[in-house]
Amino acid sequence: MTPSLWRCPLCREPLSLTGRTFACTNRHSFDQAKEGYVNLLLVNRKHSADPGDNKEMLESRRHFLQQGFYAPLAEGLAQTIREYFPDPTLPLTVLDAGCGEGYYLNKLAQQLGENAQCFGTDISRAAMRLAAKAYPAMQFAVASSFELPLPDASVDVLVRVFAPASEAEIARVLKPGGLYLWAYPAAQHLFELRQLIYDDPKPHSVEELPPIAGMVECPPLQVNYRVILPDQATVAALLAMTPYYWSASAEKQAHCQGLQSLDLTVDFCVTVMRKGD
Repeated sequence: MTPSLWRCPLCREPLSLTGRTFACTNRHSFDQAKEGYVNLLLVNRKHSADPGDNKEMLESRRHFLQQGFYAPLAEGLAQTIREYFPDPTLPLTVLDAGCGEGYYLNKLAQQLGENAQCFGTDISRAAMRLAAKAYPAMQFAVASSFELPLPDASVDVLVRVFAPASEAEIARVLKPGGLYLWAYPAAQHLFELRQLIYDDPKPHSVEELPPIAGMVECPPLQVNYRVILPDQATVAALLAMTPYYWSASAEKQAHCQGLQSLDLTVDFCVTVMRKGD
C-alpha cells in the first residue's frame, strides 16, 4: 500500500494505492486506468457524458505546443516559482489544475528538477489519457478544478493556465506560503488571428481576478513576443485549439486553415499570489 496525495471524492479521506487501485479507509475504491491516471470525477458531478476537451482538440494542442511556440510562458512560470522557492534541493509539490494534455506540467517538471513532485488534474478523460501516457513519472487524475481531490494545505505551487477554477479551492489546497500562478491571454494575444476571424476585431478583454481571502498579490509576470507559424498544419492546429474555431464562419475557417504561414503576437499575463503564513 502506497500513500498518495489524492483524497477520496466521496468521503474526503486519503487514498492509498495498492496494485492499480486507489482506496480509502472507508473502502471507496478507484481503479487506475491502463495509461496510469485515476478517475476521481463522480458521475453525479458531471455536466455531460464526457466533459472537457475532446481528443481532436487535444491532439491539435499537442501538435502546436510541442513545437515550442509557448515555451517562453512555461519558462517564465518555472523562473517565477524558483524566485519564491529558490532551493532546488527541497521537495516541492506542484499542481497544474486543468492541465490538459500535460505540456506545461512536463516543462515545469523538467525545469524545477527531480525534487519537484508534479500532479495534474483535468475534467477531460481524453486529456488525462494523453498526459499519463506521455508523462508516466507524474500523477494525473480526472477531476474538476471546482472540487479538487486533494487535502487542505497540501500543495506548494498551484498553476492554472487558461483553465477555469474555484478561487476558494485554490486557497484551500495551498500550503501556508504557497504560490498561485494564473496565466491568461493579455490584450494583444493572437490579435492577427482575431483579425482573420472577426469583421471588427478588438483586443482581448482581460478578466480581472477578484481578491482571494488569505492570499497576497505579488508582482505579475508579463510574457510578450512574436512567432511565425511555419506551415499550414501548424496554423490549422492553432485554430482548432482556440475558441476562435467555433466563432469563425466556414469560409473564414477554410481561409485560415489554408494559410501557409502566420505571423503572430503572443501576449500572456500571469497573476501571481501567495498564501499567507
